[in-house]
Amino acid sequence: MRMSGGAAIARTLKECGVDFFFYVPGGMGPAFYKELEKDVNMVLCRNEKAACNMADGYSRMTNRPSVCYSQHGAAAAILASMLYEPMFAHSPVVALTGSVPTGVKDRWYYQECYEMPYFEPTCKFNVDVTDFKRIGEYVRLAVQVAVSGCPGPTHVNIHTDVSDLVGEVSEIYGDRTFFKAPPFRPRAEEERVAEAARLLASAERPVIVCGSGIHISGAYDELRKLAELLMIPVVTNYKGKGCFPEDHQLYVGVMGTYGMEFANEIVRESDVVFFLATRAEPHMTEERTAPEPGTSKIIHLDIDPMAIGRNYKADVALVGDAKLTLRDLIAALKTMIARPKPEQQRLQDIARAMREYERIVKPMMDSDAVPIKPQRIMREISNILKPTDVVVSDTGYMLCWTTRMLKLKGTGLTFLPCGGTLGSSFGLALGASFAAARDQRVINLTGDGGIAYNIGDLETAQRYKDQHAPLVVVVNNNSSLAQPRPKLEDWTKKEAPWIPHCDFSELDYARIAEAFGCYGIRVERPGELEDALRNALDSDKPTVVDVVTDKREYAPLGLDRRGKGEVYPSVPIY
Repeated sequence: MRMSGGAAIARTLKECGVDFFFYVPGGMGPAFYKELEKDVNMVLCRNEKAACNMADGYSRMTNRPSVCYSQHGAAAAILASMLYEPMFAHSPVVALTGSVPTGVKDRWYYQECYEMPYFEPTCKFNVDVTDFKRIGEYVRLAVQVAVSGCPGPTHVNIHTDVSDLVGEVSEIYGDRTFFKAPPFRPRAEEERVAEAARLLASAERPVIVCGSGIHISGAYDELRKLAELLMIPVVTNYKGKGCFPEDHQLYVGVMGTYGMEFANEIVRESDVVFFLATRAEPHMTEERTAPEPGTSKIIHLDIDPMAIGRNYKADVALVGDAKLTLRDLIAALKTMIARPKPEQQRLQDIARAMREYERIVKPMMDSDAVPIKPQRIMREISNILKPTDVVVSDTGYMLCWTTRMLKLKGTGLTFLPCGGTLGSSFGLALGASFAAARDQRVINLTGDGGIAYNIGDLETAQRYKDQHAPLVVVVNNNSSLAQPRPKLEDWTKKEAPWIPHCDFSELDYARIAEAFGCYGIRVERPGELEDALRNALDSDKPTVVDVVTDKREYAPLGLDRRGKGEVYPSVPIY
């Protein structure tokens, strides 16, 4: 086939089922973009970080590959740094970069910088294309690797002369098998499944701990059937939040460093812990204290064998797709002559612990205090949510509140958390809104520190408002980076002192939003929150709800909370 390199890239992406291309232009010549716009939805972003976040949000929502693009040099380094987020979320994002012409490589060409090492830590596949004929082959391979096994980002570096060149290229094709993750669903071995069934059936205090793999596999029904079959309590980490009905009698809550302390305790006292589609990483298990290594029998199911035994020694290791392996496990349990009766006392104890948690947090969530408490924001958001709404949470301080206090109405991928990159949630939410149905609503919960990172893309949201689902950004505006603040506090003062290391000037983000052509609402009293949120969701524009909150309201987290009544002076454990 005779075509330009740019046409080969565009044709390959189309044949591989890629619908969205999030980019900041540069590097490639105009022919490259003209070829792409024929078959791909192109979203022009304000910076490379946002382009990556938007691709991540779209791919998380759909399990389909999407593309983010930047030119070479510093732009490529910025793009590479943000690929941490899709790596964390197991999101099939393909990063393309346009590099300097091959004829001037290694001559200190303008903005030249060897990009490839930047992408090694976060990408499953990383290739520098210098052979014009194979350009389509490498792009196709990047898509296939991104969606396969445990999904994750890949990178293809393409030199501008390779893109502009016209000549004979290898056959351009795609395989529908790889249009969506997971392309293949391997099953765990039959004898290992039987062993797991026996261990679960003999357990006195089992618990299921779920991660994001339930969302990727779509194993919602299987998880519920297994839990109900044996009446096993279900805990999630924050990446798994939403995979099990939050109003179900077996649902406990979110565990981990940012999770509920009573949920961690329930995991700690379990004799069998079933890690289901999660890597059981330290942050999700409160620094490997829930459970303590060696105190519980461990069943670990994950599609990635690298996850097994990394943090906990598995008594039964199951490598396979969550949906199909759970089906096999349920079938094995049903063939057993005798199955244990649920321990009613334990379920009653768990229900009692949950009621006690609700009793403690209710006054915080109902508070009429001014400045507004972030807990009150969580109550109001929870009240107005529909089952199909998608909530995107920023990391750190904001994630502490959303994991504990936000109550989802639907089961499925309705909660998208950031992995640790402050400010990435706005781009993530905007990308998710391109994937969402028009009758869905996307709500981004972020802080004033977070929104400032990519605030320029409010203009992007407005520019494409007719092409994405309704988007509302709720800013928890305490004029501070509140996560590190309590360690710097002067607790002898009755009012929060100014701390130069984390406190900002007071800004009105509603007015800033309006300057970008969006709708802005400023909220300073808790009684105004409900109407503000409803007006925002009914708006025909992307909307920012700027909520002025108490900078001294700190999230109750930290390893020292265990066994103590409070983590900081006057900050209770809950």
